[in-house]
Amino acid sequence: MGTITPNTSNSDQLANAQAAVQLCAAASATSTSNPINEFGTLMPGWKIVWNGKQTIDCNYAFVAQNSNGDYALAIRGSVPPFGSYNDWDVFANWVLEDLDVLTMSQWSFASTPKPLISTGASIAFANLLFMTDTLGSNQFITDFLLANTVGNGKQLIITGHSLGGNIASVFTSYYVEILKKKGQSTNNISLYTFAAPAAGNADFATDLDAKLPTAWHYENVNDLVPKFPVFGGIVLTSLMYLPQPEAADINLSYKGHDMSLREAFLLLAGVLLTQGYQQPVNNYTVFNNELDPKFESNTVSAWFGQAGSQHQITNYAKYLGVKLPVSLAKKPLVETV
Repeated sequence: MGTITPNTSNSDQLANAQAAVQLCAAASATSTSNPINEFGTLMPGWKIVWNGKQTIDCNYAFVAQNSNGDYALAIRGSVPPFGSYNDWDVFANWVLEDLDVLTMSQWSFASTPKPLISTGASIAFANLLFMTDTLGSNQFITDFLLANTVGNGKQLIITGHSLGGNIASVFTSYYVEILKKKGQSTNNISLYTFAAPAAGNADFATDLDAKLPTAWHYENVNDLVPKFPVFGGIVLTSLMYLPQPEAADINLSYKGHDMSLREAFLLLAGVLLTQGYQQPVNNYTVFNNELDPKFESNTVSAWFGQAGSQHQITNYAKYLGVKLPVSLAKKPLVETV
C-alpha cells in the first residue's frame, strides 16, 4: 500500500488515521536524529516544511505538507537508552523514569475545574513549544501553524505514537484553546494518537473530549504503555501475557527487597491512585493483537520483550490496514516508548 493522502474534509477518518500512523513511523525512523534526509522515500508526496531541532532529552517533531497542501504535525516519543535487561532497572525505565508521572502540574488551557497533566508531559510540551526550526523559518511551532494552517481551508493532522501521542494530546489541547481565544475555527484539526499514555487527570481528558470531537485514540490491548499511568490500566498490566510470561512468577529485587513483577505493578498502581489519571473517552479504540511467540519464558527480559514487541508502531499500522515501508517496519523490538 502506498502513502495515504488524508481527506481534507475530515469525513474520511480511516484515511486520516492511515496517514497519521505512517507519519508516526517516519518520525521514529531514526532513533537519535530526524528523518528529513529520507522523508521523500518514507512518505511519497509529502515534504517536511518545519523541522524541529532535537532537544537534549530527545524530543523531536516535524510539520509535513502533502501535495494537496494539507499539513501534519508528527511528534516522536522518547528514546530511552535500553541496554541489557536487569530486573528493577528495566522496570523503572519503562514505567517510572520515562513517563515521569509521580507529580502533576496545573493545566491552564482547559475550562474544567481542576485540569492537571503529568510533570513529564509538561516538560515535553514546553520543549515542543520552544523547539527551533532547522529549516530556518525562525518560527516556533505555534507561530508556524497559525501562519500556515489557519483560514485557508487546509487540514491539520496532529499525531504521535507512545509518548509522542501523549505530547500530541497536550499540544492539541493548548492549540485548540489558542484558536478559540483568537476566534478562529478548529474544524480543520484532527488528532490521532497511537499507544499514548494518559497525559492528565479526568478534568484534562474531559476537556479534550469536549473541545475536539475529531480526535481518535488507538490502543493495542496487549500494549502496556497506553494503560499508564491510569490506576485500572496498571492493575490490568499486572495480569497481561498469561499464561506466560507470568508477572507473578517473575522476581525483582530492589535495595534488598524482593517482590514479583505483579506486586511491583500493583504497588505502583496504589501510588498513582490519587493522581486520577484518565484516558480520553471519545473515539477510543482498543484492538486485539497476537502475542509474540519469541517471548514466552518467565523472565524479566521476556516480559519486557513481549511489551516491546506489542508496543511497536507496526501493530497499529497493521490494524489500520497499512503496510509500512521495509525501512520503517523492520525496527528493534524495544525502541521508542
